[in-house]
Order: sequence, then C-alpha cells, then structure tokens
Amino acid sequence: MRPGLVLAILLGLGGVVGASTAAAQPARELSVDEWVTLALANNPELRATRADVEAADARVRQAALRPNPMLELGGQKAISPDNNVSIGLRVPLDLNGRKAGRVGVAEQEVEVRRAQLADRARRLRADVRMKFGDALAARRTLRVTDDLLQANHQALTLLQARVRQGSAPALEENLMRVEVNRLEAGRVMQATRADVTVLQLKALAGASPDDALDVQGDLAESAAAPTDGRQGVDQRADVRAARAEVAAAQAKVRKEQAEGRWDASVNVGYQRQDFGFNLKGLTDSGATRQIQDVFHYFGAGLTITLPVRNRNEGNIAAAGAEAMAAERRREFSELIARQEVAAALAQYEAARRTVDLYERGVRSVARANVDVVRQSYSLGRATLLDVIAEQRRYIEVENGYTDVLRQAWDASVEIERAIGAPGR
Repeated sequence: MRPGLVLAILLGLGGVVGASTAAAQPARELSVDEWVTLALANNPELRATRADVEAADARVRQAALRPNPMLELGGQKAISPDNNVSIGLRVPLDLNGRKAGRVGVAEQEVEVRRAQLADRARRLRADVRMKFGDALAARRTLRVTDDLLQANHQALTLLQARVRQGSAPALEENLMRVEVNRLEAGRVMQATRADVTVLQLKALAGASPDDALDVQGDLAESAAAPTDGRQGVDQRADVRAARAEVAAAQAKVRKEQAEGRWDASVNVGYQRQDFGFNLKGLTDSGATRQIQDVFHYFGAGLTITLPVRNRNEGNIAAAGAEAMAAERRREFSELIARQEVAAALAQYEAARRTVDLYERGVRSVARANVDVVRQSYSLGRATLLDVIAEQRRYIEVENGYTDVLRQAWDASVEIERAIGAPGR
C-alpha cells in the first residue's frame, strides 16, 4: 500500500474518531482514587471472590451441625398368622472432638478466603493505578504532539504565504507539509492508544465500554516512597493468606485425628410381635381359643465404633504432609514479599533521580534549543531541515521524560503492591 494512501486512511480515521467524540456526551473525569474505589466495588473477579467468602461462612454453619438421627423401620410376616413390626431410632453421638475438628477446618477456610480476598483487592488496586498511569502517559504524549502540531500548522501557513510571495522555495513548503502529516499520523495512533488504555481501565473497574469515564490527574504526582516499606510485609494479604493456609492445614490434621478415634451411637426401639401356635387351648372359663397373642418390646442399646483396623492413619499422614507443605509455602511467600519491597524501593529511587535530571537539565534546554533554531531559521541562519531535526530531538526528549515519569509512577505503585498498603 502506498504511503500517501496509508496517511489518508489514518487521517480519515482521526476525523471519524473526532466526530464521534464530539457527538458523545462529555466524559466524567475520575481521579486515580476514584477509579480504585469504582474497581473495588464493581470488579467482577473481586465480586466472585467475595462470594467465595460467603460460601466459606456457610460451610462453617454446616460444620457445626450434628449428624442426623436415623429412623429404622422393619417388619416380618410368616406364612402363618404370625408377624412382627419394629421401629428403631439411632442417634450418632459424634464424640472425641469430631465436631470441633470440622468447625476448626471450616473456620480456617474462611480466614484463608478472606485473606485471598484482601490479596486480590491489593493486586487490583495496583493494577488500576498502573493502568491509570499508562493512560496519563498516553495523554501526556498526545498533548506534546498536539502542541508541536499546532506550532507546525502555524509555521506551514506562514511558509505557504512566503512561497506564494516568492521569498521561500517550494521545497521548504513540501518539507514542512511532510512533517505536519507525519505528526498528524502519529497523533492518530497516540489518540487510539490513549482511548484503548482507558477502555482497559474501565474493564478493570467493571464499567461498560460505553460509560463516559476518563482519567484526571498528572503523571508527575507519583506517591512518595515510605521511609521503611519493609515494615508492611508481615501484614501483606498474601502473606496472611499463606499463614492462614498453615493454620487450616493444622486444623485438618486435628480433624483427621478425631476421625480416627472411637465413636458411638445410641439406639432405642420398639417391637410389636403377634405370635401363636396352630393349636387351641382352654380359657379360665373352660372354653377353647386359638393360642395367639400380641407382645410389646421396648429396648435401648449402644453401638460403639472400635478403631482397631482403621485408625485413619493414611489421612492423618496426608494432612501432616500438607501442613508441612503449607509451612514451606509460607516461608517462600515471606521471602518473595521482602524481595519485592527491596526491588520496588530501589526502582523508585532510581526513577526519581532520573526524573530530577530531566527536570533540571534536559527538558528546558531542549525546549530552548527548538526556539533558538526556529528564530535562526526566521533570520535565515538555519535551514528548515535544522528546525525539523531539532523538533524531533525535542519530541524524543519529551517522550523520554514521559517514560521516566511513568517509571516513577509504576515504581510507587509497585511499592504499594509490595507492602500491601495504599501509597497515595
């Protein structure tokens, strides 16, 4: 495809985007904290994790319930008129800490789910702030391009007038037009990148792509690093989740041990027996009657489960191994948390030093160089190519400044993610 045709398509897309934006309602600009609040309330994955916590709470209620009694019904009918009917009730006693074991496991599962919810919220806060920083960086790059594009449009207008007057060659007009078109094409891609970043931010916040929401803030407003970010490691949500998993594994060991002890059930019953012989006997009055009568029996008993052949040894051993594995994972999570804090602090300090260098001795000099070269060109002491080259260097400087600002922003977010506490 020819370059001119590509440029025409990009400019046409820019016009369509601009027209649709003008027709839409004004977007409501939200700060980074407002975006975080929106995400914590509406993010689908976080809401699903909250439902997991509710499910774990329900399992605690279930674990506290005793086993149901069992009703036993039976009957027998002989070929003769003899028959009997029995009714029994068996009530499991649930002895030797079985209920406490079940409840303990369920309660620790709730703690694990709550810690996992807090850890997901910690990560979501950081993801939203990181994506917010990407959106601010894209918008800043777009503003720099807009400012430079406006200046080049004005220069092109003046240059066209000079060419018509014969005081400047047509080649310079063509060179400036190429530079303006190049900036226009770049602006279309930058505007698209900024819009896509906001769409990704809406997805994290659980908002619809059609919601009129935008970002508000300055990329230079990254949070200051805490004096000692390592203090928050012990309270970090994933570390607490790892500790809760250790406690849950230990509770499971106690539950399996309780399942291996003896248990008992109480039995109570009633039996009605209609029994007789195929003979006749004499009554007190001397009459004869069939030897047949109904007998009623009431009984009670105790059924004891003796852990002789099966003491649940396998499940106890498995639960013990799981507890050891959970302990090793806890140690690893604490080690990783401390490493992440140290790396985030080092990255932040390096990024802030780079930002200071750009602000003290790079950006102002680059801007002044552009102004000097433009003035030299207007006085005839520099060529248009010199102006274009200096403008491109200025864009590189501003893009580099945007990159280091985003690195400082990302580093402050990583500190928040690492210590598990909001950094701004």
